[in-house]
Amino acid sequence: MDAKEQAASEARVQDSLITPLEALGLARPSTLTKAQFAVMLGDWVEAHPGGKDKDRFPIGLKILNKAREIQPPESGPSPLMLKVFGHALGQEAMAGGWAPELLRYLRGAREWPGRYTVTQIRNEADGAVRRMADIEMRAGRGDRLSLEDESFRARRSEALQKCREIADQAQRGAAA
Repeated sequence: MDAKEQAASEARVQDSLITPLEALGLARPSTLTKAQFAVMLGDWVEAHPGGKDKDRFPIGLKILNKAREIQPPESGPSPLMLKVFGHALGQEAMAGGWAPELLRYLRGAREWPGRYTVTQIRNEADGAVRRMADIEMRAGRGDRLSLEDESFRARRSEALQKCREIADQAQRGAAA
């Protein structure tokens, strides 16, 4: 993102989020200095007010966590992600269709998953893997899919593609 895009994004955040919240009477948290508050306003602000009376901006950590949920930072895969997806574990996850859940775990935990954790990740992914297989089977038969199924299929395919790209990058790195 260049400086012009960054300025436009900040203006949109100010116009659509911060100004309406200030108009509601939300005030600066008492634990922040004016300078810290000004910095915080440059970031995304969660729509839920903070403070005992819900009349304050939320603390910066909550704002940043919400911003990550809304739009994860654009960056390449971490060295850990490359190692995992270049390893047999990553290949197994790709083949089994549970790679998106493995990637989500790696982004959050930032550590190599142990055996128990891998089992938990597989169990978490089981419903999505089965649903995707069912959708693909119905699409292959020519059945009409609901908008919800189409949306799920597109999101899941996109997540699987990201995982394939990380695995490919890991393989290219191993070959170099």
